Amino acid sequence: SDIGDLINKLKINDVLLAIPSSSRAKRFEIIASLETFPVHVRVLPSVSDLAGGRVTADDLQEVSIEDLLGRDTVMPDKKLLSKAVTGKVVVVTGAGGSIGSEICRQIVNLKPKKLVLYEMSELALFSIEKELSSLSTLQTDIYPVLGSVNNESRLSNIFKHFKVNTVYHSAAYKHVPMVEYNNTEGVNNNVFGTLCSAQAAINCDVETFVLISTDKAVHPTNTMGATKRC
Repeated sequence: SDIGDLINKLKINDVLLAIPSSSRAKRFEIIASLETFPVHVRVLPSVSDLAGGRVTADDLQEVSIEDLLGRDTVMPDKKLLSKAVTGKVVVVTGAGGSIGSEICRQIVNLKPKKLVLYEMSELALFSIEKELSSLSTLQTDIYPVLGSVNNESRLSNIFKHFKVNTVYHSAAYKHVPMVEYNNTEGVNNNVFGTLCSAQAAINCDVETFVLISTDKAVHPTNTMGATKRC
């Protein structure tokens, strides 16, 4: 509770968080309290890492994304994830985007029957298809398909042709300043693109449809958040 006064009084530049046994929530609370000060915050490794000999007390680490989460990390349940993927025909919309491409990487590890990469950017589609096809462990047929989520007939044709079981809908404009500058395209892609994708999935009896990109949908303060909430 005195850290603020100490930083100002002693002109502190570095803060070392040496409470390796503290919970993630407690670390977040401390880090958050230091956010307004011009200091470099680093943390001591966890007790389990120290006890396991993987690191020493001298191995100070930069603050990680997990430290900023404010809660303990929830580990993925592989059995739960595999239910909609393993042995299934899966489509990822926006497959070449930052979120879509990572979903594709995770999906191929769960051994789907087929993975359809649906993406409107030729370069993004080329990049993710090339990356996945180069995996030595790949046991899945990959199909790169160019198309817009606003094209319902195109989506329906793809869903029917491949007899799709699962859709992960991650195609969305996500950068707040860009969507604020291009309001109508943000609404067109995020709202009506999602509607087209969902309607095509319904019409083609797709078993599972998962909307991935819901960031900033709670109490939105910008157009992008409003499109996600809608």
